[in-house]
Amino acid sequence: MSFSFSTSWTDNSIERLHSVLPFIDAIEASSRGDSSYFMQIQEMALDGRLRASSVHAVAGPHKTETDVSYTRHFASFDTPLQEKDIEDVLLTAEWSLTLGSKAVVIHAGRIADEKLRNLYLLYKNKVIHHGLTPELEDMRSELITMRARYRDHIDPVTHALERLLKAFPDVLFCFETRLHYYEIPLPDEADELFKRLPYPNLGYWHDIGHTYTLDRLGLVPMTEWQQRFKERCIGVHIHDIDHLLNDHYPPGFGSLDLKPVLRQFHSDTLFTLEINRRHTEDEVIQGIESLKSDLVLI
Repeated sequence: MSFSFSTSWTDNSIERLHSVLPFIDAIEASSRGDSSYFMQIQEMALDGRLRASSVHAVAGPHKTETDVSYTRHFASFDTPLQEKDIEDVLLTAEWSLTLGSKAVVIHAGRIADEKLRNLYLLYKNKVIHHGLTPELEDMRSELITMRARYRDHIDPVTHALERLLKAFPDVLFCFETRLHYYEIPLPDEADELFKRLPYPNLGYWHDIGHTYTLDRLGLVPMTEWQQRFKERCIGVHIHDIDHLLNDHYPPGFGSLDLKPVLRQFHSDTLFTLEINRRHTEDEVIQGIESLKSDLVLI
């Protein structure tokens, strides 16, 4: 069973990447990094020193800034803003082929409504500290009702995805399950995207921490994605999460039992550990070894 590691932890440092290479099978080139860093990854991939299983847009030698750069305007009705995101992902996909990776992971955008965002964050904070109490039911209902008004944002996402799918038929494009309720897609929106875009190179990427968070908040059951779209799941981001919903911990350093979660997935899924850069090398290696043990058991 192949096991991949997101370079998000390496934080634009090839030295950090070298420190974990002996413990992994492949990498996912994440969005954090600049042109020089990505060129070094490319050289290592081309001469056989590493294998790239996937790339998380936006990444590649065309990216100049170090900080993460995701496609915030993928769902925007502002054509110039959306076009910039599409062009960035097209360049990422071209680089992905250069690396020989199997998939490109993308964020499908967000709803630019500050009232929705603020209500969600307030609700989230209350649930974290007080649980899903009956007193929060009205706020939860209001949040769900407000979010449902924005189903038309699927239209620009459909347009953007179709551009990618047609331009690179040999690349698997996977929209990722998102952390925040104001981001796209929710499961019903994913279902609509799959119906509108019957392309064989469209899939979804399951993030365990993100789906756990929306489940804990009583908004989307954690198992719904696999129950509905198991055959469209290309890969999974694996990380632990604590009781305050801080995520991207190495396995074993949070409060989530990963074994029953991992059993949802096919054995040929691209299992990718995605750890925050704040963790030490020793913690990362412990997490890798713990995850390998769990993967053997599924």
